[in-house]
Amino acid sequence: MKMSAAKFKDEFRELVLRFLWRQWSALGVAGYDDGGDSWIIDPEALLLFSTTAATADPRLFDEILDWLVDQASWISLQRLPRLQREHELGSATVLAGIASHLERRHGHRKWKVLCDRTPVPCGESNRLFADLPQFGESDPDFLEWGWRRPLINHRRLSVRPSPDRPEAFFFKLRSLLGRQARVEILAWLLAHQEGHPAEIARQTGYVRRTIQQTLNEMEFSGHIRSVRKGREKLFFVLHHEWNFLVAGSPESEAEFPAWIQWPLVFKLLTRFHTLLANASFDSLSDHARAIETRKTLNLEGLIKAGLPAHLLPRTTPSDPTFWNESASRIRELLRTQLSATGTRK
Repeated sequence: MKMSAAKFKDEFRELVLRFLWRQWSALGVAGYDDGGDSWIIDPEALLLFSTTAATADPRLFDEILDWLVDQASWISLQRLPRLQREHELGSATVLAGIASHLERRHGHRKWKVLCDRTPVPCGESNRLFADLPQFGESDPDFLEWGWRRPLINHRRLSVRPSPDRPEAFFFKLRSLLGRQARVEILAWLLAHQEGHPAEIARQTGYVRRTIQQTLNEMEFSGHIRSVRKGREKLFFVLHHEWNFLVAGSPESEAEFPAWIQWPLVFKLLTRFHTLLANASFDSLSDHARAIETRKTLNLEGLIKAGLPAHLLPRTTPSDPTFWNESASRIRELLRTQLSATGTRK
């Protein structure tokens, strides 16, 4: 049966919002948290994606902003703009509005670095929350960057991330090591156990030179090791030396959180939203819809991102059911919960 893109659009929106609530709640945002994920949440990629996706739910957007009032110092302002440039994630002007609010109203001076571009004139129709009627005064920090939204009223119900949650593994490491590349390097190595600097750089959002130099420094500790394979150095860790970072017996093999390349996943979800927003898509033939789906989406990228292989469509782009299969896999992605080994629960 042919699945209507127009009808699936509303379901996709709700699935994305539930997914965002789940991720942000795991980090301490006030909201419903059903738990159960054993992957590492990437706070920078999540924030970038939320600058567009979370505007469909004003309460979610403002709860994220509420969380940032107290937790903004945990965000890497070196990594955030780099991920935005490389993966074209989120809205630069919405991010600038958030940064302006945090810098001017709550003393997060370092966030001013995200406001070093020319402010954007605001049109009458530029509502940040498209489905929310605008009454009263607009927030001046967002208005400067081209967005009308009501004045912000923080509830201050959010809490800091729990160091015991797998999803907050970045925050645990940042509390030990600071907001620097060592955190992403260590988290990646613990999830994969070994890897080359080039691959680690590609997946963590840093330049290779930074990763190479940092790995060489970390190796001096004796807890990051390396072996030569041809002209390359392969770096690796021994899990039992790092058991203290996760719950479990010191004698047993530790299970570390799964590494997901969230920028790739969020970029795919953004493209899928663009596909659903195309008013003429539903009128195409099955074959034409399959071609457009294949051109817009790179579902194979989900596997490269670290997600399980069952999320790939079971049909090829030449099959008339390819669109239906792709939509089903996106639905499954947004419902998926992973164990520490990266398989679906």
